[in-house]
Amino acid sequence: MSGATVYAAGSFVGIGGQARNRIAALDATTGLATAWNPNSNGSVLALGVSGGTVYTGGGFTTIGGQTRNNIAALDAGTGLATTWNPNSNGTLSTLTVGSGTVYVGGSFTTIGGQPRSWLAALDASTGLATSWNPRS
Repeated sequence: MSGATVYAAGSFVGIGGQARNRIAALDATTGLATAWNPNSNGSVLALGVSGGTVYTGGGFTTIGGQTRNNIAALDAGTGLATTWNPNSNGTLSTLTVGSGTVYVGGSFTTIGGQPRSWLAALDASTGLATSWNPRS
């Protein structure tokens, strides 16, 4: 939740009275879908919000109008994908955002331009993998 907006992710094709593919923003009071519609072509399994950005992970190849492999950052106002693109080679199942870093977990072996097995920390501005590598 961010302010008066609840973000939802999953395998749905409709929510809050509107057609929405796997990700949506809902009005926290009414439960109705807002105009925000990134339209993912695959499952969205995780999301985190930081400021004006919604970070998403799952099993998709397009979201927010751009090609993105399993992970993306979306503009919280427009739903469009930002330039942030860590390009994961496998599905993400968990994601959390904290202090300039996006922590992710999933079935990947490469993400953010580096070999990382199942867990990674990504710079929230650049999308590059940080030196944190618990599976090394």
